[in-house]
Amino acid sequence: MKNILNHIAFIMDGNNRWLKKNNYNKYNGYKKGANTLINLSNFIFDNTNAKYISAFALSKNNLSRSQNLISTLKKILSEFLNKVIEEEKKYKFNIKFIGDRKFLSKQINNKIDELEQLNKVHKKYLLIYINYSGKADIEQASLKYTNNHSKFDSLLMTKGIPDPDILIRTGGYNRLSDFLLYKLTFTELYFLKKLWPELNKNDLSKIFINYNSIERKFGL
Repeated sequence: MKNILNHIAFIMDGNNRWLKKNNYNKYNGYKKGANTLINLSNFIFDNTNAKYISAFALSKNNLSRSQNLISTLKKILSEFLNKVIEEEKKYKFNIKFIGDRKFLSKQINNKIDELEQLNKVHKKYLLIYINYSGKADIEQASLKYTNNHSKFDSLLMTKGIPDPDILIRTGGYNRLSDFLLYKLTFTELYFLKKLWPELNKNDLSKIFINYNSIERKFGL
């Protein structure tokens, strides 16, 4: 019997090393990374029963990096939003952003709001995490919980989203880097040496085959 595969998460590490390795500038290198996410999302939604993809695009700690890099990422995000809004009929899934968006301009935030209102007919979701911290999410939910009788996980930024079945991290590091800490209790973890823009459909197919061969035990 195949394991249920409802939610796949990615830590998209290795963009900067990939662009240096291939002599790309920051703009074209990170744009390649964004295109990889869309291509792999289409493949997953077309070939599996998954309804959720979570992609860690920018951590809270990443904001301490050079302003040149942050400006480049904002430019790519703005272009991405414009393209998806203009070509909305090509996308058979919803796109939602999770994280603290205050560092973004009003114009970009308005575009995100506009995008998140599109494609509501679809039941599949690409969740893009920007300026997100799993630890900070737990802390802010804890503060709310002291004055609130709601269920704890309903106070998280990730409320209503099922726990990932699989988490794939590219880039060669075997760590979670503050991503979805509350939700990875029984997630199967895959750490790959490939850099994010190098990840392809064959890599995913091998992981899915491996995942289906595992006897999942929700305990020790």
